Amino acid sequence: MVRLLHTADIHLGRKFVSLGTKGEKQREQLRTTFKKVVSLAMEEKVDMVLIAGDLFDSNQLSERNVGLAREQFKSLADANIPVCLIPGTHDCLDASSIYRKVDFHKECPNVTIFTGPDWSLKDFPHLNLTVYGKPNLSNRSSESPLKGLKRQTSSRFHIALAHGSLDIGSIESDDHVFTLSEIRESGMDYIALGHWHRPYACSEKEVTAWYSGPPELISLDQKEPGQVLLVTITDSGEAKVEPKVVGWRTCDEIEVDLSAVTTITQLKDLIARGANPDLIRRVVLKGLRSNDLDTEELQQELDAQFFHLTIDDQSYPAIEEYTGEHLIIAKFVELMKQHIESCTDEERKIAEQALQYGVRLLEGKEVL
Repeated sequence: MVRLLHTADIHLGRKFVSLGTKGEKQREQLRTTFKKVVSLAMEEKVDMVLIAGDLFDSNQLSERNVGLAREQFKSLADANIPVCLIPGTHDCLDASSIYRKVDFHKECPNVTIFTGPDWSLKDFPHLNLTVYGKPNLSNRSSESPLKGLKRQTSSRFHIALAHGSLDIGSIESDDHVFTLSEIRESGMDYIALGHWHRPYACSEKEVTAWYSGPPELISLDQKEPGQVLLVTITDSGEAKVEPKVVGWRTCDEIEVDLSAVTTITQLKDLIARGANPDLIRRVVLKGLRSNDLDTEELQQELDAQFFHLTIDDQSYPAIEEYTGEHLIIAKFVELMKQHIESCTDEERKIAEQALQYGVRLLEGKEVL
């Protein structure tokens, strides 16, 4: 039996421009959470740590983040825990790669960084284990990261690391795309995946393959809390995966229909429901509003209840507010309201979206 900790997409050094003055706090939280991941590996007494790409957010890094990686790798070395790592898309193995500038293995002999360019392997005889890895050579590629992956040794356990996107029919062709058949045909016991920012099992019966997702919040569309995966591979070859939440901050999005809101107090209560100082929330206001609304003032008033709050006003004034030069918009809104009232519940949402888009177009605004 072997026990692994699988993580990816840590993105040390990420800028978080959209968080404004809170960006530095979240950059610091990434560092804190990375330390927590290492501590968890030691507490759980895992046999190995797998980092499936994007340990760093770019190849231009501060010495502080490079030093943190060295420090944490050495902590794992002191606990006799090896680390296997591949360059991903953000820290790809191009000419400027951080892995060409810094020799982590020289300072931390417990660290294996797969620098290819094709599949290479590392045997761990004391674990009866072979680990396979191939780096991403650029941030975009039409070649599958699993191309050519096959068992090459007589070890009992075979594990691979890869960074790319599972082909689910809506993936850009140059996003390092691989298929379920490539997973199945690899013959691995477990494939540690990186690149998708959510935990996701994309395995078939023959091979277990998972995305771990980032251990900490790194993007504002990340709905799951940051976590890592504890993976146990039994002597029979069965891989058991246990997600462990390690992230500190979370993100959500709520939609408020202003046509159902009668007072500003009611609106504030709806926006603030479930607020906490470590939550990043995006509020989308929709529907027809009956009163003027200063969203900037509303956001400033409620912001202290969150780590970060944004309010996206996609609502429109009620019909009586469109007069004079807006008579065409007023007529359009009137007709659409009549149509919406006759819609079934299933049709209503589509019709309401059509109203939103139609008014925006008539006002000369961009529709995304």
